[in-house]
Amino acid sequence: MKIGIITDIHSNIQALNAVLKEFDKIKVDKIICCGDMIGIGINPEEVMQTLIKRQEMIIFVTGNHERYLLKGFPRKVHDSKRIISKEEVENHKWNHSLLSKESIDFLKKIERTAEIEIEGKKIYIIHYPLNSDGTFQKHIKNPTIEENKEMFKEIDADIYLYGHTHTYTFNTDSNKMYINTGALGCPLDENFARAGLLEINKGEIHFEEIKVKYDVKSLIEEIKKIAFPGYKPTLNIFYGQKIK
Repeated sequence: MKIGIITDIHSNIQALNAVLKEFDKIKVDKIICCGDMIGIGINPEEVMQTLIKRQEMIIFVTGNHERYLLKGFPRKVHDSKRIISKEEVENHKWNHSLLSKESIDFLKKIERTAEIEIEGKKIYIIHYPLNSDGTFQKHIKNPTIEENKEMFKEIDADIYLYGHTHTYTFNTDSNKMYINTGALGCPLDENFARAGLLEINKGEIHFEEIKVKYDVKSLIEEIKKIAFPGYKPTLNIFYGQKIK
């Protein structure tokens, strides 16, 4: 079975369409989405409608950006290290305002975690590992294999899929595999969308990182033109554009 892996789309329909086109070319059997479908970018509704049309082949979990919509804004973010700013809240509200009732109702039905089994291999899916109180564990951008094991020590699985950090991670030992494909929709200073291909065939597991080029430059210009609340820090942090 061929499984496409995506996470952190962040309202970037251009990047999502590029990856889905590649998945169609590869002929994946299933897609796993590790959350943060909305937030940050300019096309949350287009992203959600595209995913909804393919929902029969996609396994979803929600991320923190979906929870901002459904549960409200926390006072602090990122391991409670930073107070969320007024500008960030306005940015999220603007993004949320673009969503239809259909898309919001769809997001309400998605759980925070999912577990599936394919050919005897257990796959655990989450946006990022949680503490017992439901908050995120310590944010580790480039975890070692030992850190990955500690992060998921309470979960019995063969393959662990997650996102949130926006950085690529692939760690494996003799019987465990930990995968974060990195943010599909936040290119930083690169010109491609990140994804992954997981193949399980007769008990053998193979993973391949996927990078799909798309027109990031035109997207940046569109963001500047719209100039939504907080667009400058959005471009600075997530699109590698140093704008004062």
